[in-house]
Amino acid sequence: MSLVVKLEDELGERGDWVLLYGVLPSREEREFPCLRCVDPYGHTVFNHLQMEGFLEEWERIHDRARDESQKEAWQKVKELAEICRDDRDLYLRFVGN
Repeated sequence: MSLVVKLEDELGERGDWVLLYGVLPSREEREFPCLRCVDPYGHTVFNHLQMEGFLEEWERIHDRARDESQKEAWQKVKELAEICRDDRDLYLRFVGN
């Protein structure tokens, strides 16, 4: 299952995105209250106020990125989340398929 992760403004306009697969925790992993709620079949949006908790959980799943493309995607999502954290007008959107 893959997801597109995008950094967006209120109009959904911004060019930064990455394809992510195989690193997110499952719905049953309750120790990840933010990440376990990413809908693999729909849209999940996080704002700047949620980024502190998101980034804490994101660091904890670092070892789930095993191959080079997963590691690059993990790093890119981290960078997008840090930008989102610092700009209240941006959102981090996960788009499932």
